[in-house]
Amino acid sequence: MSKKQFWVSALLSSLTMGIMMSGIISGYKMGFNSAWPPIWLQSFLIAWPCALVLNLTVLPQVRNFSAWLCAPKKIKTEEA
Repeated sequence: MSKKQFWVSALLSSLTMGIMMSGIISGYKMGFNSAWPPIWLQSFLIAWPCALVLNLTVLPQVRNFSAWLCAPKKIKTEEA
């Protein structure tokens, strides 16, 4: 993955997750009524920077860990 693709991917995925999660959680907590859009926007403005930072710091570690978990295991054989 190129550096440009890494940054675009991090920005778009954090934007998508910030929009979806802040909207769903704020709507669930307070109801999807006329007061919801400004509350959602306020939640989103907090969620997106958090999601971006986590995407840039934690997600690479999660990918490394999942690669380690899914890597073929070497079976030790006993030699006589």
